[in-house]
Amino acid sequence: MNQLKATIIKIETIESLNLLTLSCGEQTIEILTLELNPNLRVGSSVKLSVKSTDIAIAKNYGGMLSYTNQLKAKIVQLNNGKLLSSIGIDIEGFRLESIIMLNSSLKMNLKVGENIVALIRGNDISIL
Repeated sequence: MNQLKATIIKIETIESLNLLTLSCGEQTIEILTLELNPNLRVGSSVKLSVKSTDIAIAKNYGGMLSYTNQLKAKIVQLNNGKLLSSIGIDIEGFRLESIIMLNSSLKMNLKVGENIVALIRGNDISIL
């Protein structure tokens, strides 16, 4: 499981739905949650968790997508298997893994050292 450290900068609550905006270095992350620990407040430091299969990769990205979190990242490791590719990425000093289909990795011609955009839906991130 991938982990990031972040600081809560905004909390919006409507009925039982919570939208949190967090800072992770210079970048912003938004997450959507039904349950929220009552001890969490603006300024709280938290650990975030996201599964490797929930991190999509975009290369030469220049359009609009519905993914809430579009984080600048760099490829630091690339392992192409028979069906899947494991891509080690660096986001603000945190090492994460993205697992995508091998065909997608080959089609994008991904290389170690390239800058990419990591795409993560807001409901795929959990607070630990």
